[in-house]
Amino acid sequence: MKVWKAKTKVELNFNGYDFHIKPGDKFLFADDVFNLLPENVKSVFEQAHSVLPPFYRGEPLNGKTLLVIAQAAIGDALCMTPALREIKKKYPEMTLNVTVSGKARPVLEGLTYIDNLLPMPVPFKEVSKAHYIVKVIEMVNTPQFDNLSLIDYYLWKLYIYKAEKETPDVVIDEAVLSEMREVFEKIHHASGGKKILLFHYLASSVHRTIPSKLLKEIEDLIWDEYVPIICSLPEEDITVETALDVYGIRAANLSIFMKDIRYLIASVALSDSVITADTATLHIAAGLEKPTVLISGPIDPELRASNYHTVIPVLPNYKGQTCVCPCMIHAIKEPCLEAQISRKFYSPCFENIPPKVIYLALKDAELLVKRDYEKPKECILCGFTGEIQLFEVINSSRVFECPSCGLQFCYPMKFMDYEKAYSGEHDDLLNFTNIPYGSYLNVQDERTEIEKWERLPRFNVLLPLLSQIPKGKLLDVGCSTGFFMLIAKKLGFEVYGMESSDKAVKVAKDKFKLNVVEALSFDDLPQEYRGPYDVITAFEVLEHVQEPLSFLKDIFSLLKEVGILILSCPPFYKFENTAKGYRKFKWWYNDYPPHHVTRWKPWTLHYALKKAGFDEVHLFTEPLLPATVFEGVEAKYFQIKTPDDKLINIDKNTIKFIVAETLKPLYLNSRLLANFQYALALKGGNKISFESIIKRAIKYSAVEIIWGRGD
Repeated sequence: MKVWKAKTKVELNFNGYDFHIKPGDKFLFADDVFNLLPENVKSVFEQAHSVLPPFYRGEPLNGKTLLVIAQAAIGDALCMTPALREIKKKYPEMTLNVTVSGKARPVLEGLTYIDNLLPMPVPFKEVSKAHYIVKVIEMVNTPQFDNLSLIDYYLWKLYIYKAEKETPDVVIDEAVLSEMREVFEKIHHASGGKKILLFHYLASSVHRTIPSKLLKEIEDLIWDEYVPIICSLPEEDITVETALDVYGIRAANLSIFMKDIRYLIASVALSDSVITADTATLHIAAGLEKPTVLISGPIDPELRASNYHTVIPVLPNYKGQTCVCPCMIHAIKEPCLEAQISRKFYSPCFENIPPKVIYLALKDAELLVKRDYEKPKECILCGFTGEIQLFEVINSSRVFECPSCGLQFCYPMKFMDYEKAYSGEHDDLLNFTNIPYGSYLNVQDERTEIEKWERLPRFNVLLPLLSQIPKGKLLDVGCSTGFFMLIAKKLGFEVYGMESSDKAVKVAKDKFKLNVVEALSFDDLPQEYRGPYDVITAFEVLEHVQEPLSFLKDIFSLLKEVGILILSCPPFYKFENTAKGYRKFKWWYNDYPPHHVTRWKPWTLHYALKKAGFDEVHLFTEPLLPATVFEGVEAKYFQIKTPDDKLINIDKNTIKFIVAETLKPLYLNSRLLANFQYALALKGGNKISFESIIKRAIKYSAVEIIWGRGD
């Protein structure tokens, strides 16, 4: 941003304001705003060397004037409101002035905590009155802006670390609301009383706009419950009606009523639900607490919706020829490169989202807005009886997180029909995930199965541990078709298994002649299977059980006086989750009910095993491997300029090689970042140093999986 001084008199209508500028008048411009001036107007300004007030760094503000320098699109202005509200609440005796574009000014007018709304560019005399300034212009494509949600970005800039409410304040014009209510009542009556769904499929850039075809497919799914409406602002797209006609979309097009942003706000207020690709509509809907689905392709929707408790963000699971979703490209004037290569207009990543997923997300969003719902009275693991917060709603289930032990669990409990699971029969989000139960039934001969499973990192890392454990009776809980039992049998254990699926039990018994019994719980075990055992294993079982503490206590009782439990469950802090944050509504995975009913952090798992009675607990994961790393980060394309001005292109494969080689120390030593979280728990005395064996097991397994045996 720079200060410019007028050389001559200027009468100007610019950026939504009328300016009457005299010679010598000085204005503070955002650089991109100055560039919007007509060339003949730019020439009447010269750069002035003026001293700006200091940038705000968290100083006390009572009795002071703070100037927040913004240009702000409509969505940006809305996202500023939680930070502005909180700073004024913290310092009620301050003066809070905000610059804003004329287009976004209506969403800030009427907010009592803003003392003065000023134009952008802002007269320098207003700048000089401020004791401190906050710069929130020229933000797009800066690393701070690109890696924080908009709400968090403004809170961070104003040194606000906790907001009482993190949703925007949305001012509704009552006259406009009354005008639009008549229109909505007619639609409601004509539809036979259906709910009204506002569908805003246009975005400020074509590559973030949802294809009209997807709207048609969603409309067909929701038609019995909702009547969709389109409320596009005048400057957004003049081809809306044509798009609706081409695809036979029955949505009511109310765009003709949308004279300005006040009419869109009123329409959101009068709608029952919202599906949007447009972020301004998202922020309005979040502020009005409407059940909302944000469909985002190029931009990670968590960066727009993570602060909102009534929004389900839906991101494609897309890998293309030139990009991996999200590409994080904010705005371009033409279709993205991936679309151009595919000879398409809309970004192909949107086609990766099944319409049914969006419909299911909408039903989850409606659950999110309900305030009267059944809540757990206590944690199912530690017994905590205070407030247990809702973590997310997914697949029509509520997942809560205990603030005491950290366990995440669904409530009320929902359970998978595992016979259907092995058949791949689902009528919910699990229909779009890759649950490999069916593939377990396709087995080969015993030797081939052993070789196949021993090569997998999650079992390869266990081989050094199993070699050191005294051989005896071993029970594999949830043994599937017996693939781990074959490995344990080869190592000298006397193996037994229990499994809930009769299909898997039949394969284990008929194909491999293993001692396997069909049982859903330990109470179902016949007498000869009730131990005691030297070793019990339970791989990817704990997250499926209704009463995890009872499950662990039952295992403890089935072990001999000196016995070992080895279990695994999905790792909450695997590298992908650590790199990207835990993505809620990750619909293409399966870590949600009814498939998984609990989620385990390392300390939660440690606590549970100690509470169940185990004397010694060791936690680790399989090795972190290059493939695991690249589930969490995507290689970028780079151009490097040499001192002699030559450009060298560094492609993604080269970057992947550099990253993979650089992270070698992590592959050999990382303890908790990989997939498949393990606990080794001991009952009774122990003379084995499992810590040293685990460290070595991770090293050996990483070396063998990445570089081979070297034979």
